[in-house]
Amino acid sequence: MEKRDLLIIEYLSKGFKTTEISQKLMTEHSIKVSKILIEKRLKTLRTKFQAKTLFQLAVILKNENII
Repeated sequence: MEKRDLLIIEYLSKGFKTTEISQKLMTEHSIKVSKILIEKRLKTLRTKFQAKTLFQLAVILKNENII
């Protein structure tokens, strides 16, 4: 999993919304990511881990010790 994917998931777990995540990545990590790209990455991750919802994705990632 890429660094930006881990950062997106980390910020989601802290309760940030996708627009806030985009701003955080830009200011704190110098990673330019749009809201649409964040949503696409989350969809890709859900497909990869066979999760239907973000909650299921979070549970799977927690069980896999990724987050």
